[in-house]
Amino acid sequence: MRCFLFLMVMLFGVTRAAEAVVTDLSNRRIEIRYSFNGADLILFGAVGATSINTLNDKYDVVIVVRGPEEPTVVREKERVGGIWVNTKAVRFPAAPGYYAVAASRPLEEIATPVAFASYGIGFKNLPLVADSGTGRGLTVPSPEFRNALFRLRASEGLYRQEIDSVSVVDEGLFRTDIRLPANVPIGNFIVETFIFQKGSMKARHRINLHVDKEGFERAAYTFAHEWPFFYGLVAVIVALGAGWLAGILGRK
Repeated sequence: MRCFLFLMVMLFGVTRAAEAVVTDLSNRRIEIRYSFNGADLILFGAVGATSINTLNDKYDVVIVVRGPEEPTVVREKERVGGIWVNTKAVRFPAAPGYYAVAASRPLEEIATPVAFASYGIGFKNLPLVADSGTGRGLTVPSPEFRNALFRLRASEGLYRQEIDSVSVVDEGLFRTDIRLPANVPIGNFIVETFIFQKGSMKARHRINLHVDKEGFERAAYTFAHEWPFFYGLVAVIVALGAGWLAGILGRK
């Protein structure tokens, strides 16, 4: 792996020596088929021609992976008469479908909360908004529902803050593993790398990752979204046919 990283750094150095940090992924396109049960990617990078002194001053790496935004509803449950019922609900019109933060050290040891807030690093620094519920536009969500969104997505494996770590494998070289679960949303992902030294952000680099359905899954997904009425009609016909066939086989 170290030799592979060194080779990539040499290639990057020939074409992009002026950049402070360069990163790449082991695979920039993930295809979802019927047998898809998640994907593991490797992000590798190097600190290149820059004012960052990797020999005398230690540096820290923070990597943020953000998936496509999608509407999400978070509900609050209360026990009424011995039964748990939904009492309140907040709709987030655009919440990341996937969000992960990996770092070479705990974030509180790398920089101040103010520094991370200025670059939107960390779930609590995401600029989330919610429907006001009054028909008057958007509002800032309460901390309770914001934290509930994080817990919900984390339980599904879609939010991973400081679960994964970045390894500095050599002077100026680093890598991390990115885990995408089986229920990962499709669309365009942004993978952004930040280099910190002495609490200050020194360099950043962004690359794109694309997740999409292929084969029969792609055809079914397109059919369901572009012709929802006919997709529902076909689903009903298939369900009725399966029930009729099961009834015949059951009588034999």
